[in-house]
Amino acid sequence: MTDRENTTLQPGLVEALQAPGTWTWAYVDVSGNREDPRRMAALQRRTVSDALQQQGASARAVEVIEEELVEQPGVPAPVARYVLVRDDELVLSEVLPGHLHGQESVGTGAVPDLLPLLAHRPFDLPFLVVQVGREGGGFRGYRLGHAPSGAPEDEQRIQGRTDTLHYAKAGTGWKQPHWQAHTEEIWKQTAGEVAAGVDEAVRTTSPRVVIVAGDIRARELLRGELSTATRALVTEVAVDPRADDASEKALVQHVDLALARVLASRRHDVQDLLRTHEGRGDNESVSGIGPVVDALQQAQAAVVALDAGALGDRTLYALAAAPWVATAPEQAGGVEVLGQVPAVCAIVRAIVLTDAELVLVNAASLPSGAPASALLRWRVGPAVPA
Repeated sequence: MTDRENTTLQPGLVEALQAPGTWTWAYVDVSGNREDPRRMAALQRRTVSDALQQQGASARAVEVIEEELVEQPGVPAPVARYVLVRDDELVLSEVLPGHLHGQESVGTGAVPDLLPLLAHRPFDLPFLVVQVGREGGGFRGYRLGHAPSGAPEDEQRIQGRTDTLHYAKAGTGWKQPHWQAHTEEIWKQTAGEVAAGVDEAVRTTSPRVVIVAGDIRARELLRGELSTATRALVTEVAVDPRADDASEKALVQHVDLALARVLASRRHDVQDLLRTHEGRGDNESVSGIGPVVDALQQAQAAVVALDAGALGDRTLYALAAAPWVATAPEQAGGVEVLGQVPAVCAIVRAIVLTDAELVLVNAASLPSGAPASALLRWRVGPAVPA
């Protein structure tokens, strides 16, 4: 039911969230494709610092966040950065490729705003980008919402023979078909080597999608050499990204579209399951803030579908230990109440701490138009007769 078993969040963060403290965070756009990027970055850091100081953040926490924002992301625009500090100690500093998901978020308090992090990394989504040509090819492994790791095993390049990588010139004679066949065989051998590497990467990393770009004949040969399992994951983009900047941009757009389809498919599946359970009345799902909070308190929620915007200014109570969240102080069950915090922050924190999955949706797609619904790990009990 849930993909959270391969969590997208570092174990250290989950552990840190279990201990009370004062949290300070900043989620901002750090793209460098702006006029006078250094000046703009300096102004941005000043804006973040001023906002944090106005909210009562400690001088040390502000300094730590400033230091992290000075560091260059090392990733092409658009790109965001999320920095999280607890009790003046850095907990997390993450480069998040892609556009901002929603508004920038800067703040300090008893509970951090984790929504931007999970919006970039809703679940573990590895994918491969393969580029092929007649002289060889290669691939690189990525994970949605993560900057490229730079690990050697994530990238592989294969160089084919280059002594006869061309067709014979137009003309007649016995040499022309002989050399054409010889060249075609070299291309096929190279495609087979690239395909073997891609198949192995698919076996070891389990990508959701494999994007293939490059020369049209090279793509055809590669597709013919791939295993059946890998071919089922392939989506092709009819460009050679080495040709020019426009082709490289087309590849990036194709990758974004392929990933968006995977995310949309997951969202559609969750919405469909929620409607199905609601229609059956089988007690395998709940809708509404109260029932969802109740499910989170019992670690019963496997997947929480949430419209963060629909929550508005609503607040909930964050707790220092399980059950982590409550709609009223009397629900705390003797656990320390950290405070009344924005409902979205309290719910997302509880989702993380109970190893549930977050799916961001529009409330109009949820049963009864509720701002939150949940698929359950086990059924709720039957209603008690009045």
